[in-house]
Amino acid sequence: MQLYTSCTSCSKSIILKSKAKTRPNLQMKKGDSFNLNCQNCGKMQNTHVNDIKAESSKTTLMIVVFIALICTLVLWQFYGVISSLAGAIIILFVRQQQISTKAFNGYMIRRK
Repeated sequence: MQLYTSCTSCSKSIILKSKAKTRPNLQMKKGDSFNLNCQNCGKMQNTHVNDIKAESSKTTLMIVVFIALICTLVLWQFYGVISSLAGAIIILFVRQQQISTKAFNGYMIRRK
């Protein structure tokens, strides 16, 4: 899961480097409002926790697809068609990413 917000001056995405799985966890680590620096225009902006959005990480998904394909090819020699069930790894991972993203985006902190 990748956390991001958009810059108020140039409207480009600012990626937040945090391992928080939920919005309350992000609030506990960073506080209600925190400063972010836009890498595109260089402006510092004060961002509230509710302005942060989550989306599924494309690079992590590509790594999982690559590993699942390698597992399928290696296991194909020993178990045949049953090894194609390694594709279930991809489905389970995508589903977990969707659930995490929905949980983060669905919960908002009350503004003070």
